[in-house]
Amino acid sequence: MKVALGHITDAPKIVSFFKRNLCRNNSGIYSEEFFCPLGIQAAIWRKQLIVAIVDNQIVGAFRFYRKKTSNSISLYQFAINEDFRGQGLLKKMLRTINDLPIYALCPIESKFNEYYFKSGWHLQEQNISFKVWIFKN
Repeated sequence: MKVALGHITDAPKIVSFFKRNLCRNNSGIYSEEFFCPLGIQAAIWRKQLIVAIVDNQIVGAFRFYRKKTSNSISLYQFAINEDFRGQGLLKKMLRTINDLPIYALCPIESKFNEYYFKSGWHLQEQNISFKVWIFKN
């Protein structure tokens, strides 16, 4: 398995991967921007998109932002191919950028909060709209 920054020449494959592996009715998805191909391409250009590749196929991808003001990283969007779920792939991918704490938002009513809890993230805080999860390596 290769884990690396997404490359602009792979942008169509990465966009296609997210289309196949993100579901609009997932309660953890809180923004239509997750489905915007231009946002994915912009993340690739900014070197803020990581992919996992097996046999020349993308099996995982995530977008992130480094926040200079809070000295942290925000996990913005991620997807894992169904055949690779439950194997700790996201954590393996996150460790490639885990020089700072990584935060993720999840809508407070979302059942997807269970994913963060069960996969070892720690609940940092919650507000009226979101639970804020933190990943520390």
